[in-house]
Amino acid sequence: MDEGADLAIICGFGDLPLIIKKFYKKAIFVTFNRSNLVPENQVIKCEFEKLGYLFDSLKQNGIRRVVMAGSIARPHLEESKMDEYTLNLMPKLLSKLVQGDNKLLSFIAGEFEKKGYHILGASELIPNLTVEPGFLCGSSYESLNRDIFKADSVLRALSPEDIGQGIVVENGLVLGIETIQGTNELLKFVEHTALNLRVKGQGGIFVKRPKVNQDLRFDMPVIGPRTVELACKAGLRGLIISPVSVMLLEREKCVKVAEANNFFILAEESAV
Repeated sequence: MDEGADLAIICGFGDLPLIIKKFYKKAIFVTFNRSNLVPENQVIKCEFEKLGYLFDSLKQNGIRRVVMAGSIARPHLEESKMDEYTLNLMPKLLSKLVQGDNKLLSFIAGEFEKKGYHILGASELIPNLTVEPGFLCGSSYESLNRDIFKADSVLRALSPEDIGQGIVVENGLVLGIETIQGTNELLKFVEHTALNLRVKGQGGIFVKRPKVNQDLRFDMPVIGPRTVELACKAGLRGLIISPVSVMLLEREKCVKVAEANNFFILAEESAV
């Protein structure tokens, strides 16, 4: 049985790192922030300025596989703290820090691969994290086809800019687009949209999809119960995600929250 003795979990915020750990008991956490809620044992505590130390530590612990899990805030790098490896990397790294998450994470993953590590996606390690096509709960959304098409059109247009993975559309109007603040902040923003800008009783939709040509090993979109709760509070009617390429954490709880609010969850390919 694979207990993850050769696996390192690059640990960001959220529940995903701990979910992976439940399946791979011997995996080692790598954390860049003390506030990450991980056990104190089996942890490599690292600083962004000391990537050389990180690679040395992974080698010492017999790590061969790496999974990136959870969101990690963009670092404010201090050159005075950098080890030699990171200093040599800085010209390329700085150019990626001002680009989107996909380009930055692709670059970092490339450094791991140069060292011989196998980068895995969380969905490759844990069964049933993604969703097959169809309704998880709710049904009948024909009246929202225009909104879904509008959402998918905007997301596709934004993909080359590497901005975000989510959008809210209601009655043909874009109420919000996910940016660096993240999905939950987008939904809170929509909740506080002035009522005169929304059609009473209509309810909009939240669409969450990967960007075009996104590397799903380390930046696959994630939905959890908190996101469903916020979408319901924002007065939306449903959530549309891409089949097989969006992770749904705590699926039963997501469905329970949705059903209690007459909210549908649908896995469906992009309309454009």
